[in-house]
Amino acid sequence: MSAGLIGALLGALIAAIDFAVLNMLARRVDLDETKRALRITGLVQFLLLPAVGWFAAPYVIGE
Repeated sequence: MSAGLIGALLGALIAAIDFAVLNMLARRVDLDETKRALRITGLVQFLLLPAVGWFAAPYVIGE
């Protein structure tokens, strides 16, 4: 398994955890705009964190 793939998988795992935490927070907020912003932020992280992990992991691991 390449370092990029490992980084992407770790990024996806972190994004999933963060998405769950942001959704729990969104349930406690009263304003609809804030709920929407928290959920959109969680979804955007599913795109960004695996991509960052793909490119950053080879530099960290040294492949």
